[in-house]
Amino acid sequence: MSDEELQDLVASTDTGGRIPSNKTIILVMSATALIWSIFQVWIASPIPYELGWGVFSTRESRPIHLGFAVFLAFLAYPAFKNSPRRRIPLADWVLSIVGTFCVLYPFLADTSLAEAISGLRLSNRPSNPTEFDIVVAVIGMILLLEATRRALGPPLMVVAIVFLSYTFFGPYAPDLIAWKGSSFGGTTYHQFLGDEGVFGIALGVSTDLVFLFVLFGALLDRAGAGNYFIKVAFALMGHFSGGPAKAAVVASGMTGLISGSSIANVVTTGTFTIPMMKRVGFNSEKSGAVEVASSVNGQIMPPVMGAAAFLMVEYVGIPYFEVVKHAFLPAVISYIALVYIVHLEAKKLNMQGLSRNGESKPTSWVLMSWGITLSMIIALAGGLYYLYEVYHFLETSTARLAGIVVVLAIMYGIAGLLKKSADQSTVAKTISTGAMVLGTTVIGAFGLFFVIDLIKTTFGDETQWVIMALILVAYLLLARISSSYPDLEMDDPNSAVVELPETGPTVKSGLHFLLPVVVLIWCLMVERKSPGTSAFYAAALMIFILFTQRYLFAFYRGEGTAGTIRRGLDELVEGMIAGARNMIGIGIATAAAGIIVGAVSQTGVGLKLAALVEFLSLGQIMLILFWTAILSLILGMGLPTTANYIVVSSLLAPVIVALGQQNGLIVPLIAVHMFVFYFGIMADVTPPVGLASFAAAAVSGGDPIRTGFVAFFYSLRTALLPFLFIFNTDLLLIDVSAGEGVLIFVIATGAMLIFTAGTQGYFMAKSKLWESVALILIAFTLFRPGFWLDLAIEPYEERGGNGLVQAMADVDPGQEIRLIVAAEDDVGDPIALTMLIKVGDEATGQERVEGYGLELLEDEGKVIVDGVTFNSAAEKAGFDFDQVITSVGVPVERPAKELFYVPAFLLLGLIVMLQRRRRNPLAETAAV
Repeated sequence: MSDEELQDLVASTDTGGRIPSNKTIILVMSATALIWSIFQVWIASPIPYELGWGVFSTRESRPIHLGFAVFLAFLAYPAFKNSPRRRIPLADWVLSIVGTFCVLYPFLADTSLAEAISGLRLSNRPSNPTEFDIVVAVIGMILLLEATRRALGPPLMVVAIVFLSYTFFGPYAPDLIAWKGSSFGGTTYHQFLGDEGVFGIALGVSTDLVFLFVLFGALLDRAGAGNYFIKVAFALMGHFSGGPAKAAVVASGMTGLISGSSIANVVTTGTFTIPMMKRVGFNSEKSGAVEVASSVNGQIMPPVMGAAAFLMVEYVGIPYFEVVKHAFLPAVISYIALVYIVHLEAKKLNMQGLSRNGESKPTSWVLMSWGITLSMIIALAGGLYYLYEVYHFLETSTARLAGIVVVLAIMYGIAGLLKKSADQSTVAKTISTGAMVLGTTVIGAFGLFFVIDLIKTTFGDETQWVIMALILVAYLLLARISSSYPDLEMDDPNSAVVELPETGPTVKSGLHFLLPVVVLIWCLMVERKSPGTSAFYAAALMIFILFTQRYLFAFYRGEGTAGTIRRGLDELVEGMIAGARNMIGIGIATAAAGIIVGAVSQTGVGLKLAALVEFLSLGQIMLILFWTAILSLILGMGLPTTANYIVVSSLLAPVIVALGQQNGLIVPLIAVHMFVFYFGIMADVTPPVGLASFAAAAVSGGDPIRTGFVAFFYSLRTALLPFLFIFNTDLLLIDVSAGEGVLIFVIATGAMLIFTAGTQGYFMAKSKLWESVALILIAFTLFRPGFWLDLAIEPYEERGGNGLVQAMADVDPGQEIRLIVAAEDDVGDPIALTMLIKVGDEATGQERVEGYGLELLEDEGKVIVDGVTFNSAAEKAGFDFDQVITSVGVPVERPAKELFYVPAFLLLGLIVMLQRRRRNPLAETAAV
């Protein structure tokens, strides 16, 4: 495809494929999008609260948000493939205006003007709609479904219609899922006029959070950050064997920060990376598959993660920061594994890296570049949180100064020893460079923490103005540095000779782009501000940068500044318009998915579906996880990631938690939601409908189905991770210390690389079948050493239910006791639940039981729950009146599960020795 056709492909899926030729109509659409962005920035800013004017409640902001989306959807998305693209038919104007009025109606009907007309506001007559209310709601629902079909295709519309139909025809459904049904008025109020359906949590997240992050990404991209990230990735990674493919992985990870769309990511980076991959030896399908796998993974990379991260905040009920913390490790491991997959593919084909100025850099330089890059990413994205915890753990300035001195000593000590040693190997240089980078990062972070604390102490309420002044100074300095280097221009990937840019000048030419990213991460990770507030500050800084960067660059370079302010303003307006157009599909998707969520809450079908899923899975947790993964993939073939996550998590997340509890597995809710999310994004890869694969094939000229299958094979590591963190929640950094987190990262990364080598059939040389199987077994052991330990030694000594008090007295505080509890489900059928009780530090066993929140009664040898303290740990764990404690499991003394690493590493060493000999024919001949 040509570049114009590719951009049209992205537009037709993300922003609407219609581009009218009439300038007035273009102006109307652009002005609407611009006003939408301004409205969203306004309601997110503190200005309305300071002025006491222009504050919008959720019942007001959500309809307005959806009104903009519906209006633009009918104008931007044609009804059919053969509908006109260069003009907007009259029917679409009518649908646009009527649809906008209908979705605005819940807001308009709650104003003083509506009260004057009808005598009563909508909120004052709950579940009692008038005939006019019902007519507007019905028309609004129909037009919302049509907008969904246009913007997102038929699948989401069909699923929403099925659930809506079930609301009315429940009595005629099969007995297993039958329900009494609902009246027309009751359904319309629940779905459209209240806060449960269309205007529920999903649309609220889109309104309050997602828009700002999408706008932030659009502004970054319009400022030139997208091109900057791609060029930096190539400068750092291009010298590897198969360098363009590795650069594609890193570039897609960076641009994933500014693009929540897999397809847009493929086209943005793929038009440059795919031809280069083909140039160094990848075929069309593999080059497209690498780009697809890396682009899709952009949605799992914190801190943005598309819209799903913000929905998890609402559905799981934990702070946004906790979602980011849990998502960080699997995302980094997945990207490292993808780089390794590319490395193995390059080694199989003996590919060479690209050159800079006609000369290739030595391998040592390449590995040092990768070490530096990885160290900086990990230190910035994940380490900031732990550094802040360490900083506050060192309570005095003296202790903090001592900490900096220790870090300096370690950093320069390692670097000095390695430089003085005779071993000047690549590994030594890489470790030395990594130590310097990480040490500098720690010192810089401590210094920044100290300065901020000093400012807060000195200036009090005026702190924010001082920090804003410091950010302004930092921006001016970074812009001065960046302006010293030429503006980055993307090379033509189809040119005869491709030379990589110099690393230093390339990185320094866009340092000012990193400032708003740092502000975003700082507000989220350190200041612990809400996602909306953090995104507002980052977006506000991006607005200022877009408006001023052209002028500053021209001023610093001594060029003419005439027209630069106007150009900056034009780019700012274009960025805000692009951000709004990128939100059309997301706004429509969250509203349509709200219909499904509303149907689930109104009909209680989730409980009935739980029974069906339990029947299909035979009560086995692995089978239900398998069916959930399959359902996510099937729904994801037609649903966008956000809608897919909303649907599947609403239906199956509680089921997995309940069945896990019945199978002796305590599954944290965040782990289940991450499981659903991961398989939701896999649908963008999976043939036959994976749109990202089709987009990559359009660029590469390969077969889209084959591209999809290769991309799915490359993404097996992403499919493996959800199963792993269900059974090993340490991967999500749940209840682990900083030291444990580092160890988990190292072991899990090594395990994933070994698993990747096993599935690719190539480690240090081409693997034999038994070696591939052994590598996968080694990876499993590193991920779950406790599996083998549980087979060897039972983790608990079982006692009767009447032994609970004594068990609580015998076990040390902080340990966990396992209880088997006989209970009943929601329909009265008997079930067995598994509960874990963390032992408190009270003096006696009875006091510990009471401190946990349980009141027990012994009756004829049975231990019965006679009461549960309100808001206690027992109530949160699921204990309820009249449950019977049948078994108490007391933890037994066992060796550390990490002992199973020893045989795993010995087997790995054997494979390494055998493959090194095969890789070196001379050694093999000498041995013979």
